[in-house]
Amino acid sequence: MEVRGLGWRGVLEGVSFRVPAGSSVGVVGKNGSGKTTLLRCIGGFLSYCGSVRVNGVEVRELPVGKRVKLVNYLPQLLSRSGYYTVEEFLLLSVSNPFKVEEALDYFQIAGLSGRSLLSLSGGELVKVFLARLYALDPDVYLLDEPSAFLDVSVLPLLGRFVKELLGRGKVVLVVSHDLTFLSRVCTRFLGLKDGKQLFYGDRSTLKEQIPELYGGGFEVLEIDNSLFIKPNV
Repeated sequence: MEVRGLGWRGVLEGVSFRVPAGSSVGVVGKNGSGKTTLLRCIGGFLSYCGSVRVNGVEVRELPVGKRVKLVNYLPQLLSRSGYYTVEEFLLLSVSNPFKVEEALDYFQIAGLSGRSLLSLSGGELVKVFLARLYALDPDVYLLDEPSAFLDVSVLPLLGRFVKELLGRGKVVLVVSHDLTFLSRVCTRFLGLKDGKQLFYGDRSTLKEQIPELYGGGFEVLEIDNSLFIKPNV
């Protein structure tokens, strides 16, 4: 995937980076820095300036049916609209019931298949939307705060999911404020500040740029190849 000069209405300006197949990018920055806007542009949900190409194809030129099979998105705010059960909701996007069953089993939510979306907790709903992505299986996965509502027992499953995608040559972009989780599952990092690109590089680049990205008041620790933020309190 290649992004060149990406912008949207002054919220995002001049973002450019390239992601090889089998790579994951952690997108970091303060609230309001343009992270969610970036994912929505890449997914073709916003009329962006610049270029987003996946497998040599410009995303905005694709009809919706083809685009969602190439690039798909786990939004930060998940909709509970309608009175669908979990299984019915998944079958709206994926017509193969065997693929839906496989996705439910992978995320350990087969027991929720007959439940209404309206009855689910935040963490359960995240797993349902992840199961939807699993069943659709696009080339590029866009995950906006996927760990926000998950309890700590589920994070290893999410991490394994991302790493398995990389092993299959997928591209994964993850927006999160959990730098420890990102440092464990991502191979590259993109820092946004005030809608502009501050850096794009490996974990050492992330560690070096964190003070510039977020300001002071904390210490950055690296333990067992993971980054931790220690507040100065």
